[in-house]
Amino acid sequence: MEISTTVRLFTLPDGRTISYAIYGDPNSSRTIFYHHGYPSSHEEALSCHDAAAQHSIRLISADRPGFGSSTFQPARKLLDWPADLLALADHLKVDRFAVLGVSGGAPYVLACWHRMPRSRCVGLGTLCGLFPTNLGLSGMLVMTRVLFWTASWSPWLAGTVLDLAVGSTARSAKKEELERKVDGSFGSRPRADRDAWNRGTHHVREALTGGTRGAFENGPKGAGWEAQIYASDWGFTLEELETEPGKVIFWHGDQDVNVPLAMAQKASKLLRNSELRVVTGQAHLSLVVDKADEAIHTLGRLIDEA
Repeated sequence: MEISTTVRLFTLPDGRTISYAIYGDPNSSRTIFYHHGYPSSHEEALSCHDAAAQHSIRLISADRPGFGSSTFQPARKLLDWPADLLALADHLKVDRFAVLGVSGGAPYVLACWHRMPRSRCVGLGTLCGLFPTNLGLSGMLVMTRVLFWTASWSPWLAGTVLDLAVGSTARSAKKEELERKVDGSFGSRPRADRDAWNRGTHHVREALTGGTRGAFENGPKGAGWEAQIYASDWGFTLEELETEPGKVIFWHGDQDVNVPLAMAQKASKLLRNSELRVVTGQAHLSLVVDKADEAIHTLGRLIDEA
């Protein structure tokens, strides 16, 4: 069953627009801000809608600058995002919340943890999260490593390559054609990911195709610049982040080739008191499909305990 979710717009103090949508239980005060992967957009959160609804969580998914209908922000830095998200939280009258970062959304929730007071941001979770590239890219898909290297010196070229590969199709193709293109990308992925895609459960197909379309809705500049952010100095180190036990949890599959487990293991050792939950037999997409419920439930409990 497809879910019709209204895309909403919020104007930031500097005049930029942030687009977002609400999934799960829209009437709940228990809020998790969902941070989409890469390249993707707010509709990706559809994959977690059922879990959020079941656990009475309002799941707010915002498009980062240059994605969806969010205004592109030239020369933005990773640490620019927490102020935008706090402004949105204030607008929606959300006093305290948790943050969930999926894949390329992980750097952004870590930035929020670094910049936001614990009275507001009370819990952090990542699913198959990306961590600083200086931890090593061994085992990562070759094309992703090449993209990061390209973006480090030419975000424009990185965006152009992505646009040729998928962006132009995402903007112009019918839903079925875009779904076939996404389907083809799973041919060389681990079996767990292929099975998760083929099962099509938890609105997975709608989430990935819609998220991909939104990523390139207004061209490739956002995707190109975001790759540059991933490959650059984030403005803080994981060692600088402070947390209490049980507040920061990383879920990661041991078969992941998008973000290899070794990266998450190194990150967890650097971030004191973080917890790494390694899931045997899971890859990238499959981890999101199979562990969304656990992640949503866990973060909901942290909100209740705050």
